[in-house]
Parts: sequence; structure tokens; C-alpha cells
Amino acid sequence: MGTVRIKGGYKVVMELYTPYRIKIYEYNSKIKESGYYLKPIHVVHKEVGNKRLKYIYFGRYWYRIVKNEGRKLRWVYVGKEKPDPHLPDPPLTPFEGVGVAVDDSDIIVSENVFKALNEIAKRIIRKDLHNLLAVQEE
Repeated sequence: MGTVRIKGGYKVVMELYTPYRIKIYEYNSKIKESGYYLKPIHVVHKEVGNKRLKYIYFGRYWYRIVKNEGRKLRWVYVGKEKPDPHLPDPPLTPFEGVGVAVDDSDIIVSENVFKALNEIAKRIIRKDLHNLLAVQEE
């Protein structure tokens, strides 16, 4: 399976994701008193060859917010499953499970992720990602 570079794809993907991110932030405001927080994106930086790439993973990452003695907030990761069954279900997002590598303004994705992003774009903006400059990585 190959990879696909989407020229200027970072901005496009983040714009497509914005309405879902807003819904998740609104959800977090509603559950604030529970002490839990749902983080919708996990970012990792890796050195690949002579480049530093950013990897973005879309999903559900649950944290518990705890106050230390010094009144500083500490975030404790509690998993990918809803930690308290009494919490309302979080909003759904079609981006869950998608991971992209960011190289400047481009993204590099597997062919399967490209297909998934293409379907998301067609649903949200009724446009095909093929309209973007997509160049096969070698």
C-alpha cells in the first residue's frame, strides 16, 4: 500500500474538522464539572530522516483534570473509552481513527486514509479531494 501527498492538505483537513472540534469543545464545557475532558486530537512530533514531521491522530482521548497541592492543574490520561457511564455521549465525528503526517502545509497519508478523507470531504463540502493536487509518493 502506498502513500499520498496532498499539497496544501493540512489547511483543508483542519478546516473540514473545525465544526466537529467546536462541537467537542462545547461538549467539554457541558461536562466540565465531572473533572473529565475529551481531547479530540493527539499530536506527536517525530524525526524522520532529516525532517521533523508532525503526526496528527483524530480520536477520543479522555483525561481527568486533577489539581495538585500547588493548585496547578494536571492532566491524567484515562483512555479512549468514556470513563464514566453517567456522562452524556460525546458528539460523533467522521475523523475518528484518521491519522495524518504533516510536512509543512502538505499532509502524507495512506491510500486508505486518503479514501476516507475523500468521503468526508464529499459529505461535508460536496467536493472531491481529487480536486486538490494529489501526488503519489514514491
